[in-house]
Amino acid sequence: MSVAEYWDKSDEELYTLLGAALLGKGVGLGPDDEESERQFGKQWFANKHRELQRQICHHKRAQALIGTSGSDRLIDAYTIQELLGDFAGDPTTAALIAVLVARVGLGAFCRNAPAQP
Repeated sequence: MSVAEYWDKSDEELYTLLGAALLGKGVGLGPDDEESERQFGKQWFANKHRELQRQICHHKRAQALIGTSGSDRLIDAYTIQELLGDFAGDPTTAALIAVLVARVGLGAFCRNAPAQP
């Protein structure tokens, strides 16, 4: 999967897709399924924020993009996806995370990033 496939989706759609991918199933058929997947995706992303910062923010390729005013967020998303690789063995998850992070902006996402262990 590629970030281009997710770029035009809303954050809510991205969290729903993330939740479905992490739970190992397709997007649910009913509104209750989609809501629980969306909530799971949001909670997971919030819980993994520090870990994701460690993986992304200290990499020299990400550092080169942080603070550049002319940065293209779509290019940032592709870079983030490459840095994450097949996150948790799943390229879809990496692409979804990359789009969510790029939308926030690398500078904002990496603010107060924890030091590398």
